[in-house]
Amino acid sequence: MGAIRRVASLIEPKVQVTAALDPDDNIFLECAESAEAHFLVTGNSRHFPSTWVGTRIVTPRQLVETIAASEAEPA
Repeated sequence: MGAIRRVASLIEPKVQVTAALDPDDNIFLECAESAEAHFLVTGNSRHFPSTWVGTRIVTPRQLVETIAASEAEPA
């Protein structure tokens, strides 16, 4: 946890969202929007839209595949 705290940013949502199928998941969309996150990683993607205000909602596997594909692209 210490390593995560050293590189993490604390985000306080500035908007209220009601887009997730499970109301308890809306906080994650709120944080992603406020952070202008590129990705929201979840094992439960069926409760979320595929994108939210520029944030792609992906599974851990999809994130790893996306990173691997971008590393394979020539610079």
